[in-house]
Amino acid sequence: MGDLEGPVAAVGADGTVEPLGSPWRVGWAVGAEDRWHVAAEEAAVRTRLVDDMPVVATAMKVPGGDVVLRAAAGLTAGGRSVVLEFTNASPVPVSLAVGVTGSIHSAAAKGSCLLADGRVAVDLGCAPGGTVAVDNGETWPAIRAEPPRRDCEARSRAGLASAAAVVPLVPGAPLRTTVPIDGGAVAGSSPEEIAAGWRVVVERAASLDLPDEAAVRTWRRGIAASVLGAGSAEPLAAARAAAVLDRVGLPDEADRAREVLVGAAGRSRLPPPAAAAALRALASRRLRAGRVSPLADWAGPLAEAAAAGGCLDPITLEQVAAALETEEPSAARDARRLLATTTSTASMSPAASSADGLAKAVRNSLAFGGDGVAGVEALLDCLVTESADRLVVLPAPSEAWNRAPVDARSLVTRHGVLSFSVRWHGSRPALLWELPTVKGQDSSGTTVCCGLDQSWRSEARAGEALLEPGTIGA
Repeated sequence: MGDLEGPVAAVGADGTVEPLGSPWRVGWAVGAEDRWHVAAEEAAVRTRLVDDMPVVATAMKVPGGDVVLRAAAGLTAGGRSVVLEFTNASPVPVSLAVGVTGSIHSAAAKGSCLLADGRVAVDLGCAPGGTVAVDNGETWPAIRAEPPRRDCEARSRAGLASAAAVVPLVPGAPLRTTVPIDGGAVAGSSPEEIAAGWRVVVERAASLDLPDEAAVRTWRRGIAASVLGAGSAEPLAAARAAAVLDRVGLPDEADRAREVLVGAAGRSRLPPPAAAAALRALASRRLRAGRVSPLADWAGPLAEAAAAGGCLDPITLEQVAAALETEEPSAARDARRLLATTTSTASMSPAASSADGLAKAVRNSLAFGGDGVAGVEALLDCLVTESADRLVVLPAPSEAWNRAPVDARSLVTRHGVLSFSVRWHGSRPALLWELPTVKGQDSSGTTVCCGLDQSWRSEARAGEALLEPGTIGA
């Protein structure tokens, strides 16, 4: 979970929020008419993403309904924070307890805040009805004892200190609290508003209209995950995000990832998989966005690092050579010489460009905690593949798309921005495609092919074609 600057916190399946790099985490419990329900201990807890964006909703069952926690990372002028919004969807009031636990030597409840080692971990935004601070990590038993409201502090040399506060939660009146990340607690947008902001970003990207709703959700989730991953401090995650964002038409967001890559490469030698992914990300800027990248400066060291681990695959080398052709011809020749001698069969990415690989990637992407970027990578590879002189539309389409309309708009390739549609006339698919010429780009020699009819090809930049009878997956 994070904002446009990158990830800030991890959210567990029980709604527990852990700021990245922090030794503490924020948990919650609900005191209902029957008993206290601790989210980390309850079986009746369901967690999902809101509209497939990086906003998490966790619902816990209590008598008569649910108590729902929505969590989102927000960025305001006052700093970055995680917004926690609790809603009582049951018909009767309940008590809400919010606690901070983890490796903490000093935990305190002061005013409306919970502190961990002197830092504000949670700002409740209101005066609590009861507070506890313990030195043995047993926060929830102390909460069950109905503690009074008071400022309190506990210390533990073993790092077992924890603190919690109780507030009333009436039906239909959300309670918003904040977990400061950078700066102090700030009043920001609600999780629903943050999810709406993410949707605006995702809607700027290339679009799909597929008969498979799971694939459409994977597309949305994957683009949002890539925008988030572009700010990741992990080079491999940033490199994968950059390649996806270029292909869906968000090059400015991809450039944020490339800044991460160059900074990481400047500090230390990247691991082989990350080095290979970084080469593709830097080459992509030239091939798809038509912009100069730092590839010429980093091609040598990154290729050496990738080759050392057997991760320098032919597709990466071909992309690097093509990107360097105008910027650094001598380096491009070196890449082509290396391409002629390489025997590596390393995979370009975790995504598999096959119908079976797509199905697995979609299932994984939609699972809470799954790899959202892998889902959109697999979808992109099933929608179009490219080489120096060829585009293949639908090289490995899903069987779920058989005899159904498929539309893709504004997929960015090295040969231009591709849009296409497939319609079916009985057993025969009709392909409509458009690949407008990019100003200043050599548009000659591009062959368009289609996986639905492997005998068909065209060098036209736009057109319609009724292909031979075929069945997806046959």
